Amino acid sequence: MPPISIHTELKAQASGGQLILRHPRWSDFDDWLTLRKENKDWLSPWEPGFNEKNINRLTYRTQLSRYKKMVQNGTAYPFHVFYGPDAVFVGGCNLTHVERGSAQSARIGYWVGQRFVRNGFARTSVGRVTRFAFETLGLHRIEAAVQSENGASISVLESQDYQKEGVSRGYLKINNRWCDHIIYSKLSSD
Repeated sequence: MPPISIHTELKAQASGGQLILRHPRWSDFDDWLTLRKENKDWLSPWEPGFNEKNINRLTYRTQLSRYKKMVQNGTAYPFHVFYGPDAVFVGGCNLTHVERGSAQSARIGYWVGQRFVRNGFARTSVGRVTRFAFETLGLHRIEAAVQSENGASISVLESQDYQKEGVSRGYLKINNRWCDHIIYSKLSSD
């Protein structure tokens, strides 16, 4: 596997403008804080453990340290997503649970602030991070989990040729409740 820098930057073109995906930095904190707080109600139905008390400088700094170690160890690749010449922060797209050996797989997760939906940002980010996983990391399989009522996320995955595999019962705990999730996947050979 080629060495991946904690300064990796990916570029892509979405219908809403050019996107830049890069690993989170301390200088992103204020934009991240603002977007997360203004989207608390929008994101909480879909995210495990969304907790406003964890949205602070200390938690963010701790997370940055964890991200750096994960990238250096090759176990995860978190990306913040920005668009346009002013690099407006719109969301995130993370490749996690990277496994080597016989599995050569990972999981993908993503989010976009409510005011940025329907601009192709999630679809483009998922496509770009999937290409990064296959072409740069040499992985074979990417998996995503989505709740059945999250039609927008299902549409994103299907637009990127992720295939529905089935339902995993009690897959993730969302809002203190174990929820079933539909599992989608994409293979490097697809």
